[in-house]
Amino acid sequence: MGRKLLEISNLSIFNDEESLVDGSDFSVDFGEVVGLFGESGSGKSVFSLFLLGLLDPGVFGFSFDSGAFNFSSGAFNLSSKNLADWLMVRKNSVSMIFQDPTTVLNPTMTCGKQIEEACFNIPLSDRFNYCLKLLSEVNILDCEKTYFSFPHQLSGGQKQRVVIAIALASEPEFLIADEPTTSLDPSTQRSVLDLVLSLKKSRSFGVVLISHDLNLIKYYCDRVYIFKNSRFLSFSDKSAEPYVSVLEKTLLKIKNRKRSGFSIENIGFYKNPISSVGDSVFNIKNLSVSFSKKNSLFFALKKISINVSFGDCLGVVGCSGSGKTTLGRVLCGLQKNYSGSFIFPGEGSFLKDSVQMVYQDPFSSFNPKHTIKDSVVEVIKLYKTKYSVSDLFNLVSLNYNLAERFPHELSGGQKQRASIARVLASNPSVIVFDESLSALDIKVQFSILELIRFINSVLGITVVFVSHDINSVYYLCNKVVVLNGGEIIDYFKGSDLFLEKRSSYTKKLIVDSNFI
Repeated sequence: MGRKLLEISNLSIFNDEESLVDGSDFSVDFGEVVGLFGESGSGKSVFSLFLLGLLDPGVFGFSFDSGAFNFSSGAFNLSSKNLADWLMVRKNSVSMIFQDPTTVLNPTMTCGKQIEEACFNIPLSDRFNYCLKLLSEVNILDCEKTYFSFPHQLSGGQKQRVVIAIALASEPEFLIADEPTTSLDPSTQRSVLDLVLSLKKSRSFGVVLISHDLNLIKYYCDRVYIFKNSRFLSFSDKSAEPYVSVLEKTLLKIKNRKRSGFSIENIGFYKNPISSVGDSVFNIKNLSVSFSKKNSLFFALKKISINVSFGDCLGVVGCSGSGKTTLGRVLCGLQKNYSGSFIFPGEGSFLKDSVQMVYQDPFSSFNPKHTIKDSVVEVIKLYKTKYSVSDLFNLVSLNYNLAERFPHELSGGQKQRASIARVLASNPSVIVFDESLSALDIKVQFSILELIRFINSVLGITVVFVSHDINSVYYLCNKVVVLNGGEIIDYFKGSDLFLEKRSSYTKKLIVDSNFI
C-alpha cells in the first residue's frame, strides 16, 4: 500500500429525495490511477463535484467519519466550509478533465489564452512559453498554431488535449477525469488515456478515472470501484460479482453478435414505410463534399460510391474527422454542397418527408421549455401521421408516465428513446443514427441497439448507423462502410468484419475498440 493522497471513510451524499452515496469508503494513493465505474445517472459526477467542493449546499448534504486530501503542503479536510481554502485547493492542488471539451472551452477565446487563465503560479512574462510547453507535453504537434486557434478550428482529440493542458497548468497533485473520452473515436480514446497515464508517471499525481466503459476502466486503472446501489464496491468484492458478470455477458452478446427474437405484439397501429426490400433507396457515385479554408479546398468526402437498399442497416465507421457525420448530413438532405451523383426515390421532397436523424446528444435536440409529449405531438401534427403519443412510447419501451416531464428530468437512455419516438412519429422510411450511443453505459447501449434492430427488422425502416464503436456496428449492421480522411477504406458485409482481407486501418479500429 502506498501513501494515501485521498482517504474517505463512511461517506454519504444525499438530497431531499434519495441517497446518492450511502456509507462508502474511497481512497487514492499518490501515483495511483483509481477507476470509478457506474451506470449513467448513478451519481458519479455528483461525487466528483463533492471532491472539488462544488456541491450546492441548498440541494445536497453529506456526512462521513473522516475525509481528507493529504497534499504535500499538508492535509485538507473535505468538510471545510471555508470558501477561500477551497479556492486555494482548486487553484493549486486539484484539477478536473471534463467530459465534453466543446462545452468546456470558451468559443470566443483562443485555446492559448484559456490555458493561460489556469497558469496561476506562473509569471505573466513566462506564460506564453509555459503554455507551449504544456501543449507539447500533451502531444500537440503544432503548438503555436494550436495556441492561436479557436476551439472550433480543432478536432475532438485536439480539443480534449487542450482541456488536459488546462487541467495540468496549475501543476495539481490530484486529477479527476470525468468521462474524458466519451465522444472520441477508439484510436483517439487510447491516445488520450495513454497520455494521462504517461503524465501521471512523469508528474506523480493521483488520478480518479470516471467512466461507464467497464473494459476501458479495467485496462487503465490500478484499482477499480464499482458504483452500484449508492455504494462503492471494490471490483474484487464478491457482492459486485453478479453485477459485473451481467455487464460482461452484455458486452459478449454485442461482440459475438448474439441476437434474440422480438415480440411483435401491439405494433399493428404503425404504418410501415411503403418500400420493396432490395430496391435502392440511396445510390451514391463519386460524391465529394468540399469546404473552402484559407484559399484552399478541404475535402470532407472524396469520390465515395455507396448503394443502400430499402431494409438495409448500413454501418458507417471511422475516426474523428473521417467524414461520417458529413455523409449522414448528405443522406438527410442537410448538406447540399456536394458534387457527383446522389440518386434517391421520387422527387426532392423524399429527403425532407422520409429521412430523419437521431442525434448524438438527445438533450440538445429537444426544446428545454417543452415537455416530451409536446415535442412528440409537434411532429405528429407536422407530418399528419395521427399516431398517439402513448402508442409511440410503447413502441420504444418508454413509460408513458414520463410524457409530461421536461428533457432535463429524464436519464440519458430515456431521452434517447424519447428522441427515437419523436422521429418515428413522422413515419420515416430511413433513419440516420449519428453517434447515438456514445454517452450511454453498456446496459443502456445494448437496450438502444435492440430498439434500433427492432426498428430495422420488424418495422422495416432503413437504418444508417454512424458510429465509432466497431462492436455495435458489427452487432447491428448488414453492411459496413469504413471511412478515413473522407475516403472509403473498406466496404463489406457486416458478418465479414473479422476476415483477414480487411484493410490495416479497419484492423486497427478493431484492436483499438477492444481493451484486452
